[in-house]
Amino acid sequence: MNPDLISCDKVGVKICGIQTLDDAFLSIEKGADSIGLNFWNKSKRYVSRKTVEGWVDKLDPRVERVGVFVNADPMVVKSMLIDGLIHVAQFHGNETNEYCNEFNDQFKIIKAFGVKSPKSVEQATKCTVQTILLDSYCGNDFGGSGHTFEWEFARAFQNDNLNRPIILAGGLNISNVAKAIKELSPSAVDVASGVENSRGYKDPELVERFIQLVKQSSN
Repeated sequence: MNPDLISCDKVGVKICGIQTLDDAFLSIEKGADSIGLNFWNKSKRYVSRKTVEGWVDKLDPRVERVGVFVNADPMVVKSMLIDGLIHVAQFHGNETNEYCNEFNDQFKIIKAFGVKSPKSVEQATKCTVQTILLDSYCGNDFGGSGHTFEWEFARAFQNDNLNRPIILAGGLNISNVAKAIKELSPSAVDVASGVENSRGYKDPELVERFIQLVKQSSN
């Protein structure tokens, strides 16, 4: 049975935007609890279903695979979950509660919100999905910007949702992740560009150091 990113004994780590099998192997080897696969075809980190189908048998099933979608056809998402390509669906677009409710009872899902104001916190609070990911607001780019957001909004969400897990994203890197964990105590952290090299692929040293810092900070 695959682990639950937010049920780890310590702060979980999700390495997102995996574009190659080597990057998946690297992230898993260094200790990631979860890897993120972006199925939105406008993302610079897009991977196709066909590509991931060729990876599945080679990947450690104990490491959670999260599929990232933006306003996708629900049947497309469900087919990937049912076929075992991914363990969790993360909705990173403008998906409504009605949309999410199609999945809530049967599948593990995460709803992401781009945070830019108190209204963003209000929208996240009203969401019917239990696990919320808070990211930087990126307009129509829907994440992966490498920019942080004002963490006071994350605190406001936590104050309004005391028993609700959050995954913190948005501009995290080896310079700020320890501080983020100390200040916010998220259930998990999510990183993409913060552990990439100039070519957009995962950097072994950055991935290793990022995960080390998370594990040390959550002791």
